Amino acid sequence: MTTRRKPESGPEPNLPVTPMLDMAFQLLAFFVMTYHPSDLEGQMELSLPSESFAKAKSAEEVKQDAATDKDALDLQADLTVIVRTQRDNVNNGLISGMTLQAEAGSVPIDTLEKLRDELKARHSSVANKDNIKIQSDAKLKWGEVVKVMDACKEAGFMNISFIQPPS
Repeated sequence: MTTRRKPESGPEPNLPVTPMLDMAFQLLAFFVMTYHPSDLEGQMELSLPSESFAKAKSAEEVKQDAATDKDALDLQADLTVIVRTQRDNVNNGLISGMTLQAEAGSVPIDTLEKLRDELKARHSSVANKDNIKIQSDAKLKWGEVVKVMDACKEAGFMNISFIQPPS
């Protein structure tokens, strides 16, 4: 009987692990060093509807409660910022125009900086120094509304309420 020899196995690959670990740690260090977490969310104080709207039992009661609570919901403000947007493939949801409305009349505003400066100038002459209203289009992006709110806060108006957008 002849005995068969076990065939020799081929050459095994030699994988250098050290350079791969070095590269993995370099990538890890790069991403850790370049990561910048976003700032924490800020607190926004808003004028919310009264409890009567939350207790909607029937449509008639809501109408009655709305009529009695209208004065309670209406924040007395001398100034209103009207913010407009257009869907024209240029301004899609961004601010396309602003108007500052007061009892004396309306003033068109070009930029947020000019809005802030105009509000600062009028802050001392208005009766309600903390209250202001914002009326924006329904298609305006929320980030743009927050920018307008920030400009109002920087000018000294702390109580910001919203007016229903035009239909």
